[in-house]
Amino acid sequence: MPLPQNSPIIVLGADGYLGWPLSLRLARQNPDRQIMMVDNFLRRRLVREVGGNSILPIQEVQQRLQASRNLYNLSNMEFLHLDVNSSELNRLIEERQPAAIYHLGQQCSAPFSMRDCDSALLTLRNNEEGNMRLLWAVRDYAPECHIIKLGTFGEYAKAGIDIAEGYFTPEYKGKTATQPLPYPRQSDDIYHASKINDTNYIAIACKKWGLRVTDIMQSTVFGTWTDDIGDHAELYTRVDYDEYFGTVANRFIAQALMGVPLSVYGTGHQRTGLMALNDSVTSLASLWDARPEGGCHRVINHVTEKSFSVNELAEAIAESASAEGFPIDIQRGSYDPRLEQDQSKLEYEIESAYVDEHLCQSDMREVVHKSFQMLKPWRERINPELFAPEIGWRGKARVRAPETPVVVPLKTQGNRHVSGRSVQSEAGWEQFRQAHFPYDNLNLNPGTLGSPSEPCLEAQRSFQSRELLAQPLQQYAKGRDIYLEARKQAEVLWPAPDHELQLAGSASQCSNLLALAFARLVGKLNRPLRVLTTINEHVGGIGAFERLPEFRVCYLSEKEVRDMDAYKALVSGFRPDIGFFSHIAYDSGQSLPVSQWMDLMRELRPSACNILDVSQSLGLTQPVFDNADVVFGSCHKWLFGPRGTGLLWTNARFRQLVGGLNWSGEPLAKGASDLGFCPSGGLDFSLYAGLLSCFRLHGDVGEQAVRQRSADLALYFRVRLTNLLKGHGIRFRLLEPVDGQLGANGMFTLSFLNYDPYPLYSALNARKVHCKCIKDRGRDGRERSLLRFGVPYYETEARLQWGLATIEDCLRAELAAAADSGLRYLAKSGARPAPRRELAARFN
Repeated sequence: MPLPQNSPIIVLGADGYLGWPLSLRLARQNPDRQIMMVDNFLRRRLVREVGGNSILPIQEVQQRLQASRNLYNLSNMEFLHLDVNSSELNRLIEERQPAAIYHLGQQCSAPFSMRDCDSALLTLRNNEEGNMRLLWAVRDYAPECHIIKLGTFGEYAKAGIDIAEGYFTPEYKGKTATQPLPYPRQSDDIYHASKINDTNYIAIACKKWGLRVTDIMQSTVFGTWTDDIGDHAELYTRVDYDEYFGTVANRFIAQALMGVPLSVYGTGHQRTGLMALNDSVTSLASLWDARPEGGCHRVINHVTEKSFSVNELAEAIAESASAEGFPIDIQRGSYDPRLEQDQSKLEYEIESAYVDEHLCQSDMREVVHKSFQMLKPWRERINPELFAPEIGWRGKARVRAPETPVVVPLKTQGNRHVSGRSVQSEAGWEQFRQAHFPYDNLNLNPGTLGSPSEPCLEAQRSFQSRELLAQPLQQYAKGRDIYLEARKQAEVLWPAPDHELQLAGSASQCSNLLALAFARLVGKLNRPLRVLTTINEHVGGIGAFERLPEFRVCYLSEKEVRDMDAYKALVSGFRPDIGFFSHIAYDSGQSLPVSQWMDLMRELRPSACNILDVSQSLGLTQPVFDNADVVFGSCHKWLFGPRGTGLLWTNARFRQLVGGLNWSGEPLAKGASDLGFCPSGGLDFSLYAGLLSCFRLHGDVGEQAVRQRSADLALYFRVRLTNLLKGHGIRFRLLEPVDGQLGANGMFTLSFLNYDPYPLYSALNARKVHCKCIKDRGRDGRERSLLRFGVPYYETEARLQWGLATIEDCLRAELAAAADSGLRYLAKSGARPAPRRELAARFN
């Protein structure tokens, strides 16, 4: 079956070092063809897990797409959060019928694959299962599609004979093979073994099913610059330098920038193929329409610099570093994880017919020069501790007894510039906290009320001067100015060109206004409006829709939350007029697949309105604006702004539909589009001064840094807390994420099975440690006993340790006071503890 004209190109692994610049190049070269970017952010999560970071600060995907629209007027890039190891891949290929699929969505680190059993299994499952799912999906739904699969030059057995391009015709004992055979392959780690298996599976798929696949034997990619990225910081791709994910050339450059000797593993005689990032992107982007015949397994050796040994590479980069003003030494032989003890450099030729014919190679010195120039302004983000290797590839792994508590150290974060100063360590973060959040209490509940920053409170105090309060007209004039300035700052932080932004009240206030606005429309339809939502919504958000007779509410089940086919079936059957979803659930801290929900809602119910509550995500991750008619959220949570403030974004479609949310007086900020939506007089204008201050602080730190720091601290705290609770025999489960990785947004929730957490919660509040306790019946009728924790980015390890010690003290006191102190026995037997008298009285 021929492919539809202008079928899209799909890039799996589009958020990665190579995937992002490739997607950008494809979009620019093919403006009439949709580029589908697909990723589940595994690379970001694994780098964070091992304590690493990108030297260049990288934007979230939506920010990158917005930048590509602004800089290159691109409208053909679309992002989909999807795991290739899921049935969603089948649906994507069946529905989109792609012309080509670039498969870069794999765990790419050999050291990570050798770290421990879990890491090895993750590598095998992610890589081999994802590749297998792709081959079967293309076979079943788009057999004419061209697959470009990123393999690795490391698959080949390098034993001194010339390396053919995939297949060769060997001779042995005087006999010559009658047909080409695969060039010998060999691996000394789990990652490369998975790639070798991928190649074998691809060969089978081509031979048996007639698929057309180009298998790229990619050499080590290095460099930071491409023609499309240029010097645009908002388009930077990631550059890793740690033991796990830093390629050897990029690691050498990072070491040179920090004045650390270049560390050559083993003798350094081992050969390594190289290719500049821009060259790799240029070559790959040209491949999708250079289609092989059906049934052809085409192999391309993707390498330009073919002759370097690791010693020679180190010497070349050391020479370039010296020219850049960074004289550096080379350290050899101190570490040899792979037993690479070649006595001399192996001499062999490498076939690379396609690259030689189609690519004009970049000069290596120029690539290194551009890398130094791009990375120098960010060298303070490099943590030299990450250069030291710690993985034992040959066994002698760190062994711990099953009962030993797991400890995950929080490594020193990369430097971040905050208000003109650089935060380099835990001591630096403590100084930052003392200056901006000098609270004695430990607030681990910012999802309800965050603790306002000191600059925010000072800005509000400054606005409340007696001289200004004595002059009504001056109050309005200055209030209007500060409102417009704060709104402008918010528009920079959260760009949404298709939506109008208003500084509003709290999320609950916005939700009530929205419900009343929609209720006015019921008379035209002569029936209640149908609202589709989740059971995880906060009553302050969905409550008005639940209580007003003008609405009929339907809740997504667990299956419909996790299964898009079930979700589609519900939307088709219920036919909602409104979709009301939270970006992050308030009770569980789980990220929800709202982007997919709203996309499908727009597709299946074009007349329906999508409302997105970002109260739990605003300040941690960018709001989702695509296909959202209304987006609103509070500023007094993760933005640590004034009480009762929020942001509201509305598109023209919604504004035309409802007419207005505020119906009295002139708008504070005059303008035709503001009428009915902007608040008018009688306001506490000092709130806007506080908002401007909190927006500026958030911008100084950077949303990505805020999110990563919160996630790192949440991991640090979660591992120790769960070990502590297990030690007391308390049974619980961590609520699993729906969309993303557990705790990636700085929050996690414990659901208790044999323990009432309320006494602990109450005791902690009295001891100045605060979290969220939810003890009720959910909308599904089930009893819930939850503790939710969210860790603000400005906290420190030392204060979290104090919080853990306080929890330990409270638990010991509770056990000592309990009539039945046998919680350890209860954990083993499954019995339920008898309620304590004072607790029973509290709830009766």
